[in-house]
Amino acid sequence: MTKATADAGPRGGIPRRTIVRMVTEDAVRDALATVNDPEINKPITDLGMVKSVEIGSGGAVAVTVYLTVSGCPMRETITQRVTDAVSGVEGVTGVEVTLDVMSDEQRRELAASLRGTTAEREVPFAKPGSLTRVYAVASGKGAWASPP
Repeated sequence: MTKATADAGPRGGIPRRTIVRMVTEDAVRDALATVNDPEINKPITDLGMVKSVEIGSGGAVAVTVYLTVSGCPMRETITQRVTDAVSGVEGVTGVEVTLDVMSDEQRRELAASLRGTTAEREVPFAKPGSLTRVYAVASGKGAWASPP
């Protein structure tokens, strides 16, 4: 969809047409499909990480992206990649990226989609009723030794 406006040209008598492209959600989602998750290395759109896309008046775009965990160390990288990709869409005048966190169910679905048909690994020691106990023993040598 385009919007055309006419105004006076540089000499005042010849009208000049300015064409402004209206931003579409499809165009924004196509741009987001080029953004790979930095750890999984797959498009965030394929991973179900795009929560919402909102297009405001004047070409402002707001994108909400799910992170897999709240303390995601790659949050700044994801934010920058999304901003760069959406900024490249014709007609976009501004990008606001909001981060949210996946629920446990969403994380399970993501893990299952990445795993494919391979069954989830089972930890036998974590089963209810297991009589096995795991003990960790650490030595205090070296790191805290006092100087000579």
